[in-house]
Amino acid sequence: MAQEDAGGARVSPSGQWSAAMSRADIALGRIDADHDDAYLYRLPYGDDVSFPIIQGYRAKLSHRGAESYALDFGMPVGTPVHAARDGVVVLVEDSHDVGCAQEECGKFANFVVVLHSDGTTGEYFHLERGSAQVRVGDRVARGQWLARSGNTGFSTAPHLHFGVYRTGHDRSTESLAVRFETRSGEIVPRSGAQYLNPLD
Repeated sequence: MAQEDAGGARVSPSGQWSAAMSRADIALGRIDADHDDAYLYRLPYGDDVSFPIIQGYRAKLSHRGAESYALDFGMPVGTPVHAARDGVVVLVEDSHDVGCAQEECGKFANFVVVLHSDGTTGEYFHLERGSAQVRVGDRVARGQWLARSGNTGFSTAPHLHFGVYRTGHDRSTESLAVRFETRSGEIVPRSGAQYLNPLD
């Protein structure tokens, strides 16, 4: 794996949570990172389980704008969350135990952010309090256990919000459409579907 570090990582000047999104208004990674479009991601859960995608790409409820290509997996609280790609942990929040369907709860989301070798980030949100298995600076392998899913932050039901993000020169953040390797082959995820990770 290529050398990875937090070089070029930044936090948005506002330092505020976006009331319109289910993730923090924080952008980490390299500016205008060149995403490796050939990379096939792993589903962010264990090998012999599957969970419905309750919001897929461009879902009408909240996956618009910068969040257009994020995914929400309908996971019960306490489900192990695994890394979809190798990288280095650059941000962890693990202290909150509050979640609600009001936008002001966004600041209470727990999360893990992993910097990938191409400068993009994999971001895992709404995690259970005290469940993080990694710390900032840890190098993680694809499939490694990161935390447990929860219902923290701006959330209407227990789920995992996962997305791959890139920061632009104008300091805006955008989610990227990525493909996954599954037991039934390569897929572009869709709302309502469930997929299994491939067998090793």
